[in-house]
Amino acid sequence: MGSLDTRRLIVCRHGERCDFCFSTHRFHWLDKAIDEAGRYQPFNLNLPRNLPKRRGGYDSFRHDTPLTEMGYLQAKLIGRAFRDREIKPHHVFVSPSLRCIQTAIGILKGMNENHTKLHIEPGLFEWMRFCRNVAPSWLTVDECLAAGYPVYQDYIPVVKETELNMNESLIDFYDRSHLVSKTLLSRYPTGNLLFVAHGATLDTCTRQLCGEAPRSNEEFFEIVQKTPYLSSIEARQTGAEQFEIIGTPVPPLAHSANAAYDSQYLTTPGYANNTDTL
Repeated sequence: MGSLDTRRLIVCRHGERCDFCFSTHRFHWLDKAIDEAGRYQPFNLNLPRNLPKRRGGYDSFRHDTPLTEMGYLQAKLIGRAFRDREIKPHHVFVSPSLRCIQTAIGILKGMNENHTKLHIEPGLFEWMRFCRNVAPSWLTVDECLAAGYPVYQDYIPVVKETELNMNESLIDFYDRSHLVSKTLLSRYPTGNLLFVAHGATLDTCTRQLCGEAPRSNEEFFEIVQKTPYLSSIEARQTGAEQFEIIGTPVPPLAHSANAAYDSQYLTTPGYANNTDTL
């Protein structure tokens, strides 16, 4: 596997993220999870049991959210599906976002793969417009290693963090993603590549690779909204510099929502009409 006629580029979106799951219009999830003594106290079983240490402390997770426990389980399920179908990524590249690093680790865990390391590639980060003028801040390589994350220390990225443009246009984003894809496929000429990044990455890292033009803004946002957690797409090599989209390499992952239970619904008259539930 990994020869010219079967070589694969697989691109996955990360798993469920804490901020989208637990933050509301009234407060950020960290405001509820950090007690008065500054200790992390998960208020829901779907929150991670602990958080990696990083410069900036817990506040750094406001703009670099971790996975939920379900998000990590989603990743392991995808990894198990890879293993069941004998899909072997030989080189794994991740967006520097914590949720993407943790998703890649979960995928490898589900594959029972204990020796593969991650290449942290800033060029796989999401469209800079989504940062809303807040510069991204990620774990350093040393912080990743201290947390037990298996990352390469000497990897030279295609796009450096300092080269990311906060005013990036959509076309620029497509071009950046395409640059990452074609450069890494050239730099690693044998074996299958796995990218673990963001919802838009499934399209932006494969579209120009397969000979198509970048999408319009309208098409782009429609595609992103229809790309749930742990979606994956496969581009397969068909010639020296030719790839085509094959589809998803594993069956999709679907599950229903499960709201938090509040026992006061049974004990407090009128409670259901006066509260928001997490």
